[in-house]
Amino acid sequence: MTRAEDAGPRVVVVIVDGLPIQLADEVVPDLPFLGPKLAHRSTAVSCFPSTTGPAYFPFLAGCTPGRANIPGIRWFDRTRPTRSAFPHRGLRSYVGPDARKLATDTCATTLFARDAWPVSSPVPKDLPKRGELSRDLVWATAHFTHRWDHADRRTSWKLGRALEKGRAIVFAVFPSVDELGHTFGLASDRPRQALEEIDRQLAEKLAGFEGDILLSADHGLTDTHTHLDVRGIVEAREGITIAFPLIGKRFPQAVVCESGNGMANIYLAGDESWAELPSVERCRTLASHLLEIDGIDSIALRGETPHTAELWTRRGVGRVGFTDSRLFQEGSAFATAFEHATPQKALELSAVEENPDAAFALTCSSHRSEPAICSSPPRSAWTCGRRASGRSTMPRMEHSIVSTRSCPCSRARRCPRSRSALSISSG
Repeated sequence: MTRAEDAGPRVVVVIVDGLPIQLADEVVPDLPFLGPKLAHRSTAVSCFPSTTGPAYFPFLAGCTPGRANIPGIRWFDRTRPTRSAFPHRGLRSYVGPDARKLATDTCATTLFARDAWPVSSPVPKDLPKRGELSRDLVWATAHFTHRWDHADRRTSWKLGRALEKGRAIVFAVFPSVDELGHTFGLASDRPRQALEEIDRQLAEKLAGFEGDILLSADHGLTDTHTHLDVRGIVEAREGITIAFPLIGKRFPQAVVCESGNGMANIYLAGDESWAELPSVERCRTLASHLLEIDGIDSIALRGETPHTAELWTRRGVGRVGFTDSRLFQEGSAFATAFEHATPQKALELSAVEENPDAAFALTCSSHRSEPAICSSPPRSAWTCGRRASGRSTMPRMEHSIVSTRSCPCSRARRCPRSRSALSISSG
């Protein structure tokens, strides 16, 4: 009997990084190649933080970034010892050379370990080959030249070769829509043109492919108009604060690790050293101050007891937790309160919330996410430089469209709404 891995790929997963739901709705149905093949269509909810890299773990490992111990594209682990004042060994940024360390920073097992062949994946875990050096070089060059069409063409070339690797799944990532949307904005034609070019490349490489095609995005994009310097805001209140790429200041009192444009992990030093946690009241005072700033929508804090968290919003404060193998949710930040709920029941009860599944997401996350997480509303961005659009990381934002082909005569279906969920460590 022929083994599955000898039969060639049965599914090609195409991730168009940062594909906005609006652009997908407008363009995908009319694409010459993908349009007729994607019979089933629906919206889906991205994880939190919904930024390139961490947002791939639901696809590749079936878990949230927090469960994979990857709380963002930048984070700080105060538990790691270091001999220097700063930079600290516990600092990590996957934007640059540290990207390779993501493979050893997580214990999550990905599809690449056995079933899938990677084509330009930003998660280098369990790769069946020696990494992707050419991808790193092409993407780094495109970052400075904005020639992301070169990166897409490399993905297309590698996709054609991956069909012959004998894996049941081929996982391919096209970065141009996301990067061009950030640089030139969604109002420009650049993201649309990039999506149309991706369709032409897929038509060439998958012309004789008889398996299924799944098209999705890892997150969405929204145009932004409000830009905040979170590091400067925190430093004005807490003292010396560092944030990437300027991490050389000595004896900081706070660390800001931004992930994308709409989320940041904020770390505060303890009263005596970084080895200890700050008091809950100190975090609450900072949360109250940050909520007064236009461009900050919510803050999640570690709770006073293990496996609990607080969500601070302009609607009020909510509390969630995991006790006796059950979840609870209470407080004015939420429309629904419940207790002793299974994870599935908690999701059902909170599905219509502004922050669905918060009880699970906030209490089942990484120890590296502490003690505060800030989130921005749509159309706000947290960057040192200005960007035309930002990742859709906030509540009530539609993040991605998932489309599959299984029967050419099936009718398309579309979900009218989707939400996002927050995540923070509880311990």
